[in-house]
Amino acid sequence: MMDRILNNKWSIRIIALLLAAILFTSVNANNNNATTFSTTSSSDTEVIENVPVKVYYDKTNLYISGVPETVTVTLSGPRSIVQSAKAQQDFTVYADLKNASIGTQEVKLKVKDASDRLKVKINPATVNVNVQEKVTKKFSVDVELSKSVVADGYQAGTPIIDPKKISITGAKDTIEQIAYVKATLENDGKHKSEFTDKATVSVFDSNLNKLDVDVSPQEVEVTVPVKKVGKSVPIKIKQEGTPESDIEISSMTPDKVEVVVVGDDTVLDKIKEIEIPIDVTKIKADTVKEVTVPVPTGAKSVQPTTIEVKIKTVKKSEATNKTTTSKEENTTNPDENTTDDSEEKDTKISKSFPNMQVYVSGLKNTFDSQMVTPANGKVSVTITGEKKIVDDIAVKDLSVIANLSKSKAGDYSVPLELTGLPDNVAYVINPTKADFIITEKEAQNTVPSKNT
Repeated sequence: MMDRILNNKWSIRIIALLLAAILFTSVNANNNNATTFSTTSSSDTEVIENVPVKVYYDKTNLYISGVPETVTVTLSGPRSIVQSAKAQQDFTVYADLKNASIGTQEVKLKVKDASDRLKVKINPATVNVNVQEKVTKKFSVDVELSKSVVADGYQAGTPIIDPKKISITGAKDTIEQIAYVKATLENDGKHKSEFTDKATVSVFDSNLNKLDVDVSPQEVEVTVPVKKVGKSVPIKIKQEGTPESDIEISSMTPDKVEVVVVGDDTVLDKIKEIEIPIDVTKIKADTVKEVTVPVPTGAKSVQPTTIEVKIKTVKKSEATNKTTTSKEENTTNPDENTTDDSEEKDTKISKSFPNMQVYVSGLKNTFDSQMVTPANGKVSVTITGEKKIVDDIAVKDLSVIANLSKSKAGDYSVPLELTGLPDNVAYVINPTKADFIITEKEAQNTVPSKNT
């Protein structure tokens, strides 16, 4: 029977067809199982930060605040789709406020244009939004000039502003809080003649908190007339009094070699120098004294009004020993020019570094700070010391620091410090202090943030 079946060609063909069908079915089932396993095991999760938030609302009549500019989005799903969405970011996070009512309300952020196979999580998921009537008003602009705008001995006249008034748009309750509209001219040119520059406009309330409003234009053109008002006059340091019995004054070095005297020409012509007395009665060691520059008779004022004088001292016993040693060396080596070498080593020079950036340190993480003066955040620094030391000091070695570790909310002034300087070199920072507005971060969160 089996022989008859095997010898029949049609029987063999039918058996081969059945075996092929069974093999095909088995392979296809294995492939489906493998595909299912592969798809299940290739899921992925990605976190995308700084995703922009769009806001849909009546831009003609309403002003929206409280919506964050960006959010964090977490995508979960098949790896290929997650990676594609991360690369293209073809989805949109939005807040729908088309039917919002006036006042504060909680709004849920949504996402659109994301694949149905993705799970999307937005952080934050909801935000507190303040919806207010949109108001636009015109305000006059006041100009603030930093001290470095004009050179010493020159005076800035009344600035000319173009345009004189600007348009400010914002929530009605925010517009009602506006107390100051200021354009700060950040210019370190030390000008001696009329100049024109751009100034950025900022808007503040009565407590000098910056308000979240739209300003148009954001910059104004300021023309500043400048005129000469004084004469540069050298200063002469005069010692008065005597220090402690075992102390001698070895040198007194001012941070400036001349000042500007303001007054009538007939008076200024007679002024050749200004003598500044320095009282050393209570001096016990090296020190730096800030002294007032006297105004000459008949003059109106001096610039600057104060200078700093670095006073170096030496104990009399040490001075005597040095003198004795010097004499012995001169006797032993009469041909050596030791006096010239000593004078070269003790030569005092000054070096100036203009436009040094002020850095803030020590501010608690619960506070934010805004530097009011110097308006551009920069100061000038003058160092004085022995030539061989001062020559090696570069601006990259120094840092101007405003230490805000003891600051509290409100207006705060702090003396500026210079770091990176050797102990035997004196310095002067102009201006000597910085003024800040310190605000609590929680308090700032209640101020409407700008909607983009």
